[in-house]
Amino acid sequence: MNIGSYFRLEGMLIAGATSLYVQARDGAFWEIGKLKDVGHLLQSNVVVEGIRTGAQSVAVIWIEAMRPIQHAMSSIGM
Repeated sequence: MNIGSYFRLEGMLIAGATSLYVQARDGAFWEIGKLKDVGHLLQSNVVVEGIRTGAQSVAVIWIEAMRPIQHAMSSIGM
């Protein structure tokens, strides 16, 4: 993916000293900057969408908690 392209990322939301990060499933850390009103998502799995702004940084457009597959399937009756 090129810088400036739309990007989707899934992983654990982690607070760093000066920024928030998402640790992806492959272990890579992606900087997503400072976001308001996401404290309740810390240390949980999230989906982030935004514009790639650097080697491993994303300008977030959208962030949401990611529900585990088993929980999502049970909520639809599977």
